This record gives sequence, structure tokens and C-alpha cells, in this order.
Amino acid sequence: MKEVVRYGVTDIGIVPIRETPNETAEMVNQLLLGETVEIISQEGVWTRIVSHFDNYEGWVNSSQIRGLTEPDFHHWVEHPERRRFPYRSTFVVGESQHHLQIPCGAFVPASYRGIEWFGEEFQFMSEPIRIKGKTVLDTARAFLGVSYLWGGRTDAGIDCSGFIQTTHMLHGIALPRDSTDQYRFGEYRGNRLEDAEPGDIIFFKYKDRPISHIGFYLGDGLLLHASAQVRIQQIDPRRQADKEHSFNEALSEGIEGIIRPYQPVPTQSILQNHETQR
Repeated sequence: MKEVVRYGVTDIGIVPIRETPNETAEMVNQLLLGETVEIISQEGVWTRIVSHFDNYEGWVNSSQIRGLTEPDFHHWVEHPERRRFPYRSTFVVGESQHHLQIPCGAFVPASYRGIEWFGEEFQFMSEPIRIKGKTVLDTARAFLGVSYLWGGRTDAGIDCSGFIQTTHMLHGIALPRDSTDQYRFGEYRGNRLEDAEPGDIIFFKYKDRPISHIGFYLGDGLLLHASAQVRIQQIDPRRQADKEHSFNEALSEGIEGIIRPYQPVPTQSILQNHETQR
């Protein structure tokens, strides 16, 4: 009897997760090369999946993920050299001249030469540039200038909650995907700018709408966040004359809460994490 394929792995650099099974549907999240999923159902050329990393559910094009048997799945996730790619997005080429895009944060067996991809060695086409810094804030600053992309989570385009998730992910800290869930995940500090310290995470909302924005506090009224691009803006009304940074009035009036910097949690297997979240 043919084994039912329950698992998959992202087979290209960046895979969009769609809200519905349609190429024109909204991209709500992304999968990165090497990340694994549970396969829920299929509809034509579309597969409904749940990401093992952040439990996000949606639709992907079936051609962009590789089905894995259960033994192959365990072999992949337990690979001793598999880790988050700490460099800016780059390309590698294999012995067969097949090219792969490796986005920052890809979850692959990597070395200083390149990556291993299911039995084939891929070499860097140019020397990669490290994006991961010594601290989460150092890494966040390395994203300055990256364009805003709704649903994005790499240095090729990123949204506000993806920015928070990815910079922490590169330091081994797993966070939920959406800002409302990230808010519930952390330790509450207060809801006034005076309560914030450098490195804290500030959450914003507009009027009666739910939390809709998030960023890193740098101190002195400065917010590092993804809005149009990853940039630094002033949110302290007392400092709106700051000539170096533009003042964001809407955010200055919309602070919902401040969360202490997230800390690593004890590591568990992907399956243990997934079963707990489900």
C-alpha cells in the first residue's frame, strides 16, 4: 500500500501562503526554504498546509513544496547541521547547475561553503553577507532599508510582525506570526512611552481596531519598525522637532502596550511544538 504523505518541506527559496487557493489571493505569510509543513488537504494544484514553525495555516502551490514520507520527514528535521541561515538572501548552485535562492532565515544544513539539499551539495555563488548580529536589536538594525511587504518575513520584503518574528527567529526565539498573538506571548511592562526601555517591543492600535502595528523601541522616543520600509521614526511628542527622524503622530497616540524583550524558550521537537499548539 502506498504511504500517505502527511508532511512537506519548502522546495524553493520563498513560498507565499495564500488565504485561498488562488494565485491572486492575499499572501498572508511565507514559508522559507527548508521549513516543514503538515499537509491538510489538496484542491487541484493547491495544497492546504499548516507550518510547523508558527502553526500558520493556508494554501500553497503544490509545485513549491516537496512531499516527505514520515521517515524522510524525521530524517530532515533531525539533521545535525540544519540551522537558520544567518546571511542576507543569496543564491547557490548545485553540481547539476540547478540554482536555489537561500533567503535569510532558511532552515537548511549550511556550512561556510554552501548548503546540502537532499543529497546534493550547493555552493555559494558569491560570499554571503552576515545579517545576524550579536543581539536581536543588532540583527533588527541590519534590516534597515528593507522594503515593506504584507506577509513578508525576509530581507527581500517584510511586514511589521514578520520583522519582529524573523529577527528573533535568527536568535533561536520562536514567536507567533501575527502581532496580536505576539502581544499575548510576552511579559507586559505598561502602556506609556515612559514605561519603555531600549529593546522593548511596542504594540499599537488605532481607535477600536485590534492591534495592528509593532516595533522595537530604541530609546529617546525612537521606534525601529517596518512601515513602507524598515526605518527609524520618532514617536515621542516631546521630541517631534527631531530633525534626524520623522515624527509619526499616529503611532505616538496609539500605544496599546509594551512587552519586555522576548527570551528563548526550552527547545522541543517540531512535532512536540506542533501538537501543543494544535
